[in-house]
Amino acid sequence: MNRTKYKNEYIKNKYDRLEVVLPKGKKSEIKNMCKNLNISINEYINMLISNDMQSGNSQINISDSNVDIELLRKWQIPKKYQGMIEYASYSKESGYFIRLKDGYINDTSGTRIINVKGTNEMRLTINKSHSIK
Repeated sequence: MNRTKYKNEYIKNKYDRLEVVLPKGKKSEIKNMCKNLNISINEYINMLISNDMQSGNSQINISDSNVDIELLRKWQIPKKYQGMIEYASYSKESGYFIRLKDGYINDTSGTRIINVKGTNEMRLTINKSHSIK
């Protein structure tokens, strides 16, 4: 068995693969950030997941009662989308964050999660949310 085949077989037997789909342009942003941190993208993602799992304190770990309607009004989120939202928050570091309820998806992100930098981008992105039922 040649070296490449051996390495591929080893990886296949010892590791799980996970494909991540990102909006266009996000990959290069992550790549640049990882370059500045002197770590690989794989190492970065593994550290984020490990930290969340160890601490149990993830931005994703939320309950249904965390929707601040006043916040959504402030962001000028149309009422027809407000009922789809399970959680919403803002921070300078992370920007605007929305998690849609089960049964909804956003076509821009391809997931239930919307994370953008500005309110204009949020309003444009939320418009691409819909039921998947």
